[in-house]
Amino acid sequence: MQKYKKQFAEFLVKSNALQFGNFKLKSGRVSPYFFNSSKFNTGALIEQLGQFYASAIEHHLPSCSLLFGPAYKGIPLCVTAATTLSKKLNRNIGYFFNRKEFKTHGDQGTIVGHFPQPEDVAVMVDDVFTDGNTKIESIEMVWELCKIKFSGVLVALDRMECSSRGVDTITEFKLKTGVPVWSIITIREVCIYLKNRPVNGNVMLDEKICHDIEKYLENHSID
Repeated sequence: MQKYKKQFAEFLVKSNALQFGNFKLKSGRVSPYFFNSSKFNTGALIEQLGQFYASAIEHHLPSCSLLFGPAYKGIPLCVTAATTLSKKLNRNIGYFFNRKEFKTHGDQGTIVGHFPQPEDVAVMVDDVFTDGNTKIESIEMVWELCKIKFSGVLVALDRMECSSRGVDTITEFKLKTGVPVWSIITIREVCIYLKNRPVNGNVMLDEKICHDIEKYLENHSID
């Protein structure tokens, strides 16, 4: 496991972005854990988060030149990741995001930030991957406006879930769009690394929590 993945697993529990208990998800499923990206709500935390996104992008696609963040949660992600990746690669990395409402005055339009060019190698950044529908909408919107295709989608945490039809959602997304999906870390990697491991003097993932997560994956994952 790469060093940045291990550091990210610890970062998730230190920031309380990864929580354990019983959580009812939008899908109706009851999950033993919940990823709450709104916990990255200070300058220091969002800066650290950007470092992990940048490390993963450098690992998967070092030729990346442009980051897109879908409104609204993706906006701070593309900004902080582009800032850090520019420093890591020692070259300018652009960023852009969309407005959900079309603006009719000032800088009119849907796109805010660096307008994509044909030569750009673009990556979409987001927090999690669920059914992929909003990401498909973003891909179609960007193609319609800018005529560029994304070279990848990067999310913070891969929940490794299948749809209610028993289909792996990421595989289905790849087949529909031709766009690969990466994650900084998967929930199983979190369990492997953090199981019974003290973080700041406390064990956040003990045997029971890891067992509950694994049982959840047995029911809702095809891996």
